[in-house]
Amino acid sequence: MPCFVAFGSPSLARCVPGTHNQGHRGASQIDPGDIKMSSRILRREMLASTAGLGATLLAGTRASQAATSRRDLAQPRWVRKVYSNGRGWHVGNMVKWKGTYYICFVDGTGHGSEDSRIRVSSSTDLKNWTSQIVTGRTHIDPQLLPVGDKLFVYAVKIDVQKKTDSGSPSWEVMASTTDGKNWSEPKRCFLMNNDFWHPVEHHGRYYITCDNAGHVPSGSNCKVDLLTSMDGERWTWVSEIIHGSDQPGDEKTPSEHWPYFDEINKVYFGTRRPSETALCFLDDGRLLAITRAIGYMACISIADPPYTDWNQYPRRLSHTSRCYGAAIQRVGKHIVVTGRYQADQNPDGSLGIKGAATGVFLYKDGDIKLHALLPSGFDTGYAGILPYTENEALIAYYSSHEHSPSPGSNVYLASVPLA
Repeated sequence: MPCFVAFGSPSLARCVPGTHNQGHRGASQIDPGDIKMSSRILRREMLASTAGLGATLLAGTRASQAATSRRDLAQPRWVRKVYSNGRGWHVGNMVKWKGTYYICFVDGTGHGSEDSRIRVSSSTDLKNWTSQIVTGRTHIDPQLLPVGDKLFVYAVKIDVQKKTDSGSPSWEVMASTTDGKNWSEPKRCFLMNNDFWHPVEHHGRYYITCDNAGHVPSGSNCKVDLLTSMDGERWTWVSEIIHGSDQPGDEKTPSEHWPYFDEINKVYFGTRRPSETALCFLDDGRLLAITRAIGYMACISIADPPYTDWNQYPRRLSHTSRCYGAAIQRVGKHIVVTGRYQADQNPDGSLGIKGAATGVFLYKDGDIKLHALLPSGFDTGYAGILPYTENEALIAYYSSHEHSPSPGSNVYLASVPLA
């Protein structure tokens, strides 16, 4: 999950490798807080550019053929600023609770800076927003979950004073409100070094993924687990969705290092540091998971109820995107996915991407298809999705394109047609 990085990467939450040297935040602009808090993110991103390169390039080349220009993609109906003072980073998700819209994100001077706190913005009309801080410093990766009369916010608390070669230790914490204004003090809610990602509800139960990336050595120690809860406060382990490999790469035959079969490229593969896994329940009750698989395109996994075995179906490495920071949401008959779409996935430059963009995808035929690129650039890509109509999605996201090369990022809200 996130970390507090070195090398001028403005982020705790999971940064964009290769974009900082394009004006987002160069080495000459390092903040002391970033140096302490960002070691985890940087290592993750460096691995992304080296491990499993063959599979990444193969999928990236095919992805570039999907759209030849932005005119081929859907265009947002409108885009509005939710938080525009340059301190809005890493949107967690967006929910509607008791007739009010809520968006959670990180408030800080940089992506993963030591002053990072969790801010929640609310609105009844999607135009006028008020917001408040709900945690102290060194908190990242927020997630909202409505549970009956309560609205929970989860966050990762990083202990920057105890950093090791594997990263900084973390604790998942949660706070709650019954009126959207007064929040309880954050308290721990799960095991150390297990960072939550995008909770969902299904038939009265709640599910969430957690990963330990950035807290343990890369390789077989890394894993993504599925958890469940009846009340949003007490979480129990269900299964392991995917685990890391000590020797990432791909081969035609399976081994302990390449245990997963990619149904699209017909190879067995292993990823060194899986993390950030979003969930969506399909119409037939199966559970879809999209994972950030360092060194590869997004890893797509499916499990049957009760979701204890993730090896019943072959995995798939997307042909479209690495989709870092994925979110998934059902909107009418559509399955909408968001994530970071990097410029190297469009090598001819026809999409005009500046370092990276927030991509909107539709899940079809076992893969994600690029549907829209939101106005964004450089450090961007983590978003929240909320149904607006049967054929329209609200996408809350952050982007630094209006601030680069100076540090800074805003939070935006876009309405995206799906049909």
